[in-house]
Amino acid sequence: YLLQVTKNDERRYQRLLEQTKAEYEAIQAIIAGKGQETQVGHVNQGERIASVARWNEWKSGVDSSTCNSGGAHVHFTVRKSDGTTDNPFNYLRGGVSFVDNSGGDPFNPIGGWDWPINETIKFNQGYGSNTSAIRSNLVWYDFHNGIDINSFSSSEVKAVQSGTLYRGSYNVGCILRYVRVDHDNSDVDTLYLHVDY
Repeated sequence: YLLQVTKNDERRYQRLLEQTKAEYEAIQAIIAGKGQETQVGHVNQGERIASVARWNEWKSGVDSSTCNSGGAHVHFTVRKSDGTTDNPFNYLRGGVSFVDNSGGDPFNPIGGWDWPINETIKFNQGYGSNTSAIRSNLVWYDFHNGIDINSFSSSEVKAVQSGTLYRGSYNVGCILRYVRVDHDNSDVDTLYLHVDY
């Protein structure tokens, strides 16, 4: 995909590849709790907490400061108190309308949470070590610690559960913005990456 976007321009390809690697490094650091965060206050389930970041800088080939190499989307992660991640589909409710843009990753939500974005959901990549991008060797990492989703109808990002809202960022040559909700009376929190606030 990078070669297609760069029209086989090796210099441009290498620059975008480095941006993609920086994005991945930033995601890993945020999951590990290394982002710089500011506490905002309490939010309720369904309350707007951010919006999906625009993607036009990377797509046009201009150096991006948004750390978003895969198109406009939310990287949604469920993190447990021990620092490990869990499959968001174990928490999100089924029965939503979606379009599968993942290349065949399973879309099998079985939980009760509302979604962080409005339907119709554009599903771009699943959770785990067996996603289509990993199977196809399109990426160099071996585990995707969240799901990549977007909405066809709105850029609004909402809290899936009530809790304390934090706004954060991580700078690794690009700035990856995110929000985190530390859920009330729970041992999990949720992270919403590639957002504006």
